[in-house]
Amino acid sequence: MRKPVFRTAMLALLAVALLLDPAAAALTPVPGTGVELQPPEGFAPSERFPGFEHPARGASIVVNEIPTGYGELRAAFSREGLASRGMHLIDAKDARAAGGQARLMHVSQQTSGVEFLKWMLLAPRGDASVLVVGTFPRTTPPAFGETVRLAVLSTSLKTTGQPAPTAELPFHVATGPRLKVAGRTGHMLLLNRSGSMARTPADEPIYVVGPSLGKEPIDNLQRFAERRAHQTAEISDLRGIQGRSLEIDGLAAYEIVADASDLRSGLPLRFYQVIAPDSGGYFIFQGLVGSSLATEYLAEFRRVTASFRRNPRR
Repeated sequence: MRKPVFRTAMLALLAVALLLDPAAAALTPVPGTGVELQPPEGFAPSERFPGFEHPARGASIVVNEIPTGYGELRAAFSREGLASRGMHLIDAKDARAAGGQARLMHVSQQTSGVEFLKWMLLAPRGDASVLVVGTFPRTTPPAFGETVRLAVLSTSLKTTGQPAPTAELPFHVATGPRLKVAGRTGHMLLLNRSGSMARTPADEPIYVVGPSLGKEPIDNLQRFAERRAHQTAEISDLRGIQGRSLEIDGLAAYEIVADASDLRSGLPLRFYQVIAPDSGGYFIFQGLVGSSLATEYLAEFRRVTASFRRNPRR
């Protein structure tokens, strides 16, 4: 009766050894990033975010390159900080990954009535950071979750050939002298006046555009757009909302323009947002600017949004 148990254990150890052996599983570059990792069997490159997904399992591995220092982010990912983002910290420990010291966190999160587990690896990259998040439903078998954990820990940072911020994006927009490409986080492209990811005053114009991570049903576009606007981080007191329907690259869309306040300083801001659903979820366009520059930059936000075109899927 003990022999099958022994055989199962040996097979499990062999599977782990194969996952950890670089000769057995080559690293796969994550398009549009300076990151490589070993995606588990059944995961394919995603068209909506930098990383891999397993639609049948409802699982994903998402790579984010964040222009914030490792120490600052590590402090923000405390139990309390994660709780403020709707996540419960199960465990956290230091790990050797991505070519050095990193932080591995195990968390849970409820989304649309489903409980998900996440393995989150935070690693330094110069003055910035890399965050790799593997997500899967709690109901999946433990062995599947273990393959996701090992894939996250396989993260490697490329030292050469860092891609341009617009590389491998599923869309393109026309920038200009008023709004330049500053960088990206995932497939979210950020534009501002300086073309730099350095911190800027709260009233400086900033514009972001990119696809949603998942497919979220949108029954009423206006109501969804208004709810999404109220969820925008770093602002408060959204008021005087004006909305209209429009079309972006052949997609039915809804635009919102409103007044708001910067969450920290209280400075008055002009808020701009467009939601454009597509077959994979939706694209979001958001702009913020101080009230003194609102007229000039609202027109610029609209110009960039009108230039949006989806890139052909490969």
